Amino acid sequence: MLYLIGDAGEGDTTGATLRDLRIKMLDNPNSAVIFLGDNCYLKTFISALFNLEVGGFNDSKFARRRLMSQVGIMKGYKGSAYFIPGNHDWWNLISVKKGKKLLLKEQRFIEDTLKSYTTLKNHNEETFLPADGSPGPVSLDFNGGKTRIIFIDTYRLIIEEGRKRKSAKVLLDKFYNDLAAQLKDATGKHEKIIVVAHHPIHAKGKHSGALVLAERIVRRFGDNNTNYPPYHKMAVRLDSLLKQQNHPDIYYVSGHEHSLEYIANDSLHYIVSGAGSKLDPVKQESCEDATECLQWNEEGFFEVDFYGHKESIVMYHRKDEKSELVEHCVSGCK
Repeated sequence: MLYLIGDAGEGDTTGATLRDLRIKMLDNPNSAVIFLGDNCYLKTFISALFNLEVGGFNDSKFARRRLMSQVGIMKGYKGSAYFIPGNHDWWNLISVKKGKKLLLKEQRFIEDTLKSYTTLKNHNEETFLPADGSPGPVSLDFNGGKTRIIFIDTYRLIIEEGRKRKSAKVLLDKFYNDLAAQLKDATGKHEKIIVVAHHPIHAKGKHSGALVLAERIVRRFGDNNTNYPPYHKMAVRLDSLLKQQNHPDIYYVSGHEHSLEYIANDSLHYIVSGAGSKLDPVKQESCEDATECLQWNEEGFFEVDFYGHKESIVMYHRKDEKSELVEHCVSGCK
């Protein structure tokens, strides 16, 4: 069983969505949870004046509280826990050197804290993947070798796609060759494949619309939009590589869009679970029907449950803290 939640770094305390997740995790110790990036949102004084979201973890008491609102729910949990980086964890910077320096502060804080939670199955292993600003891919086997989870850092890929340097091409060629090899190996072993990242390949929402003026002229904002050239190029390359496998059990899981989305396309499953702490409503005209939009536009998380040769995808969501948690099967339930 796999729990998926993203963009959970807005709250100073553990909110209803994270409390719901903790209950599910503790009830199912034979499971894993993955936080899908943007683990801490901060605004500098200047960015706050202009309402710009550019910051991430800075090791301040305030930032530590925001991370602990998520990391703290792992106390007493007996499964495995992982965090991956998003663009905010890089501070939306397009300089690898500057972004990595800030990213590593967050990585150290998360891993040092989780090491103290000795009930965690993987507390003595790396829990922030890919580590050290690498794009990955990092491949781990779960479920007795029946499931392969591949961790990638899509913001590092987007940064490199926008750099016109030979070193960027070398890094990207190596990444895609390594990813192709891991996908081929997992396909040959008849494993289910789950690629976890921060940025979606297919999604609906504010990051998937037409470029606004700020995104056209400032790259650190443009890189967050699927239509910005470096992001678009990365998404096309990833999608093409996944489809080449002709494998019906590939899941691409992401956050970034602050909504809950499930899209099936060409036998691939695309899950967007970015409603861990904030919402950017998907417009009704983007949805198949009004009911779908109502589900997507609520905070929550996903659960993927594997049993035998089948799996189910369940969305958990609630309208507000006073409402009851709703369990909604989106695919494969008995």
